[in-house]
Amino acid sequence: MDNSSHPYSYRQSEHLKHRKAIASVFMQNNVLRSGPIKLIYAVEPAEAFDYQVAFVAPKKVHHLAVDRNRYKRLMREAFRLNKQILTEKPDNKPAKLSFLFVAQNAKPMALTDVEANIKRLLSALSEKVSKTDINL
Repeated sequence: MDNSSHPYSYRQSEHLKHRKAIASVFMQNNVLRSGPIKLIYAVEPAEAFDYQVAFVAPKKVHHLAVDRNRYKRLMREAFRLNKQILTEKPDNKPAKLSFLFVAQNAKPMALTDVEANIKRLLSALSEKVSKTDINL
């Protein structure tokens, strides 16, 4: 079985890694919030619907590396399990989405709380993209 076709995979092509791409997300500065998680996104015109995502736990908020890694791991898992909210919408416009999930709360959270916030953010992002005029 090919791993790339699995619906719950988090492929390498979905990772937002390049410094210029991350900088362009912060330049557009479109923000959505749900609980202690903030979503910063950028929308660019493209030939087909595509996305890249990154997960951030700032050192100023999460002082220990163990905590930063845990929050990023929880956000990655919640996104991996719920990304179909974003990808399976029938009226997706052809666009390239780049977005970051930022954990802003130093209090410990369970996977269920993180997952509920990620679901809300993905639904809101999907609605924003479907309503946005992408021909920039």
